[in-house]
Amino acid sequence: MSKPTLVAKFLLDAQGVPIVAFKGDPSHYLIELAVTNAPADTYAVTYELHESYYEPVRESRRRSEHFSEEITSYGDYNVRATVRGKARSQVILAELSEALRHGHGRNPPPEVAKALKDIEGN
Repeated sequence: MSKPTLVAKFLLDAQGVPIVAFKGDPSHYLIELAVTNAPADTYAVTYELHESYYEPVRESRRRSEHFSEEITSYGDYNVRATVRGKARSQVILAELSEALRHGHGRNPPPEVAKALKDIEGN
């Protein structure tokens, strides 16, 4: 059995370009967090984001959507996901950039690679 994994993806427009939620310097990208391989008894995932977020703690109970949660971000930071099950809870810690690399694979399209560099650089 595989262990739960934190995965992130840039939300893309019709042309496959990451969506910018807030333009500026730096730009804020629209991102979806999710947990794959959650145990069968998982009923919720709690995400702990950077303290600068208005709501730094978010909860998802949407199993059919891999407990996804939409966020915006312009920079890298550690994300903590607590996978809550009936029998026990598990904690996943990952940098946002690491989760994005996992979600987009080794060779993302140039537009995604640029957005990922933006995140890593801030």
